[in-house]
Amino acid sequence: MRIRLLALIFLLACSCGERVELLGVFGESRTADVLGQDGVTPIPFDANTTLWTFGDTIIEAGKRGVSVEATFRERVADAHMLSNSLAFTAPLTEDTVRNPDFVFYKEHGRIVQFIHYAPGEDPARIRLWALDGVRVGNRVYVYYVKIRIDDPEKLFAFTPLAVGLARWNAPAGWRRGDPVRFQRLPDLFPGTHPAFGACVLERDGAVYVIGQRADGLRSSAWIARVRREEIEHAGAYRFLAPDGSWTGDIGAAAALFGDVMGECSLSHHPGRGGYRIVYCRMFSNTIMMATFEDFASIGSMRTRAIVTLAAPEGSSGRPGWYYSGKEIFAAGDRLYVVCMHPFEYQPHLVRVRR
Repeated sequence: MRIRLLALIFLLACSCGERVELLGVFGESRTADVLGQDGVTPIPFDANTTLWTFGDTIIEAGKRGVSVEATFRERVADAHMLSNSLAFTAPLTEDTVRNPDFVFYKEHGRIVQFIHYAPGEDPARIRLWALDGVRVGNRVYVYYVKIRIDDPEKLFAFTPLAVGLARWNAPAGWRRGDPVRFQRLPDLFPGTHPAFGACVLERDGAVYVIGQRADGLRSSAWIARVRREEIEHAGAYRFLAPDGSWTGDIGAAAALFGDVMGECSLSHHPGRGGYRIVYCRMFSNTIMMATFEDFASIGSMRTRAIVTLAAPEGSSGRPGWYYSGKEIFAAGDRLYVVCMHPFEYQPHLVRVRR
């Protein structure tokens, strides 16, 4: 697929001193192997390698080409669309962040799913969307959401069934090109929970995960934490409450924002405001940033708009909304955010100088 030039036009930057640059499609090197994909999440593996997980990944197209304006049934019929995929790059730097050299995991020369279906799961009705992850010793964990497609003729007619974990016991001396064998573990949380794992932050022996859940026209984010060694045990997770404490009752946890469109990110930056959450605001094409010093002060979190982007247009001329805005890299006063173009099915990169 020929990637169209950015139709984004800078409209509005916040009055907080940020300068915003629109850098185009993120990782053009991906397009040598894939026609479109969702997700886009970096996971540190070692000093030389970053793993990248993706959700739905289109690797072949038919007569109608690639478009998220098509129904799910049309996309399955006209394209080879994997439920998830995996790639490798070197760790990001300012020199490589616009177009890291992606190498996709393949078997017999073809990109394959790294989180596999169980017997009886129909790829036309069940999707396994890979999220973020973390390495704990020689084990690499990736969170994923199991999705049921309720109506293949409708774009957003799906239901989350569960949040799961996939685990890979990486052998000593593993190198790119060697086999990768992820095993699905028993479901971690039912679909009534937020999609924890959209972003993973490891700090001081704990793993913090942020997730989003929609409820009608509201869509909030929740934060959970667990000790590294207990990551596989659902009962060990604690959820951030409105007063900054941690509770085992998800019903007592803090529902943040209420206007989150897709995935978001959680990061820690000592000396630059502590913690940071980046997300796309629903139906506005606005990228938001929230900062707070520590989890105990979540009630005094500061939230502001970074930039509002021009509404992209599909082939029919109707406008759409960017989604799944999240931080993927930061260096000094520069923050790099990806957000998903709703029609190109490609991540776009935004650089924010603060």
